[in-house]
Amino acid sequence: MGKVISLIITTPNGSVDGQIIKTDPEYNEFWHGLLSDSQAVTFGRNSYEILQKIQTSRLENENTPEWQMRMAKALTDIPKIVYSTTLKAATWNNSTIETKIDAGNINSYKQDGEGGLLIIGSPSLIEAFTKMKLIDDYYFCVFPIIAGIGGIPFFDKMDSDTNQPLKFVESTQLKSGVHIIHYQRIN
Repeated sequence: MGKVISLIITTPNGSVDGQIIKTDPEYNEFWHGLLSDSQAVTFGRNSYEILQKIQTSRLENENTPEWQMRMAKALTDIPKIVYSTTLKAATWNNSTIETKIDAGNINSYKQDGEGGLLIIGSPSLIEAFTKMKLIDDYYFCVFPIIAGIGGIPFFDKMDSDTNQPLKFVESTQLKSGVHIIHYQRIN
């Protein structure tokens, strides 16, 4: 049975701009664990383009630390789905473009698939999946930094009709101060 998992990088003040955070080997190991349990990853266009640029440049740089190279290889090799109505070509290895979320296909995957469909970043995509009640597990990775002006708000288009109750599963604090909080959707 498959499930949809969201990985949300956030700050204590609710910004989800992953470009303002710094990762380390311990955090990447957590991320790599989610990837290895997943059949595919999915992104919105912005997150896809940012990660493609970062990961392909790491693969091309012989001075990339091993822990970053391992992540770059894993993200390059895994099948990727990018949801976008504006992206015309997906040039990153193993990538396909979808122009809309098909809840029927996602639910079929959840019934018949194995492993996770991991949504990385992509606040609008996670919000859309949440409104459709498609996400099973949420991982909020709270980085110890207050984002200044220009941070990207999260779940700012949700209303009381789309409230999503969650059940706490566990939390982990990394040496860097990153706090990972795992919740599951309550049906």
